[in-house]
Amino acid sequence: MKKQNDWKKIGRRSRRLLLLFGVLVISAGFAVGMREDELECEQAAATLDDCCPGFVVTALDCTYSSGCGTTSYPALSLTEARCITGMACSELIDRKVCERAATASAVIVDEDGGVTGDKEVCP
Repeated sequence: MKKQNDWKKIGRRSRRLLLLFGVLVISAGFAVGMREDELECEQAAATLDDCCPGFVVTALDCTYSSGCGTTSYPALSLTEARCITGMACSELIDRKVCERAATASAVIVDEDGGVTGDKEVCP
């Protein structure tokens, strides 16, 4: 029980940095390095986690992968991720960015050029 209380004492910003650090450490074990779009998406996810009540940060796919005829891009593009990190919490909520981000999915491009999951999140 004491551990749970200790976790609550850590501020949101500290938890956010801890989450980002954890993602970076785990990702480093799987790839040579993170792509810029993955990193920006992860930073936007941390912002959404801080600002959006009930946002499930683990539901947002910020990974890039390629193989077997398809390429999967992060759910938030560089432009959208930067849009999110540049907005105040009240703007994210008022402009319903939180709601759209909660349902965002990875963008998948197949070998024939077909695209799925391309949905505008911000603004």
